Amino acid sequence: MAWTPGAITESSEEGGGKLADLAGMIPPEIGNLALSNPLDWGIALGVSAAGFAAKSLSVHESSGIRVRAFTRTVMRQWGVSAGGETAVTVAWELAANAVQHVLLADTQAQQPGRAWLGLVRRDEAVVCAVTDSSPAPPLLSPPNPMSSNGRGLHLVAKLSSHWGWSNSPSGTKTVWARVPTAW
Repeated sequence: MAWTPGAITESSEEGGGKLADLAGMIPPEIGNLALSNPLDWGIALGVSAAGFAAKSLSVHESSGIRVRAFTRTVMRQWGVSAGGETAVTVAWELAANAVQHVLLADTQAQQPGRAWLGLVRRDEAVVCAVTDSSPAPPLLSPPNPMSSNGRGLHLVAKLSSHWGWSNSPSGTKTVWARVPTAW
């Protein structure tokens, strides 16, 4: 199945300095979005094609209810029979990192921050990608057993077949993970 940009949009292994593609698992359209950082992925890709869903993130989504509900809805609409809840977990963990480390920090600095969750339907997988306004790389550090956080990227690494990140010349970052699924 060829990758096509998609229809659902809603507003509300470590990489490096270039976009990691890992044998074509990241659609070029996601890479191009990471580089251009448009205000609305849906408009940039065309909202009438199947296989792509996007949701803007805000600091009000720290509970994850909206992100999880959005991802579950997309998985159901795409007919994911296995791996859908794994994709929900991975999407939330990536989104939670952007909310915690970028959007909350931007709010405290009184600067507008932007972050988007993109879901891309691929052959036998869903790619979850979050682009945010920080160039800082995601850190996969050893979890502190006494801390209640710091395990999100470890979950992403365990639940996905591949994950990575890239910076763009515009100063944004995209963190992505490929989650095996069945239709």
